[in-house]
Amino acid sequence: MINNRNAIPVLCLGLTFCLIWGLSGCGLATGGSYLKKQLICGFDGWMQNFSRHALTKEQELQGEKSKGKDTYTGSYTAIYEKFNGEEIIFGGTALERRAGNCLTVTYTLKVTSGEASLNWLHDNKEHIIAEADGNNTFEVTLGPGDNYILLRGEDFQGSLELSVE
Repeated sequence: MINNRNAIPVLCLGLTFCLIWGLSGCGLATGGSYLKKQLICGFDGWMQNFSRHALTKEQELQGEKSKGKDTYTGSYTAIYEKFNGEEIIFGGTALERRAGNCLTVTYTLKVTSGEASLNWLHDNKEHIIAEADGNNTFEVTLGPGDNYILLRGEDFQGSLELSVE
């Protein structure tokens, strides 16, 4: 006789596996590591899909965003007036980005008053791209995990033009 208490965890595990399998978008593979490849691919696909929720919603952004081929790329133009907070503009979480792990960030940041910094967040560490007036190009090599481009401001008045390819 099967104990219902023991059946629930097994059922949950089975449903989770089916969900990952179904959402993975992975093609069929051959060889002894088929299941491992499918699980990794499914988990990575789930992470990439779910991580878009970390981005600041478009209606809450200070400016206009044009999407690129995925959540990591696009262009953004904004004018800020007494902005306090942060905007997570581009990025995601993945083991490996499907379109490659190299990005080019081109920006023009103008700080009229207050403070602002444009940052790349990776592995829970922020790397400063810019924190003063300027325009430049910054190369980013994405690693596994979180990779986001964000702007932080404190009483920030100014503008940002940003392109990530």
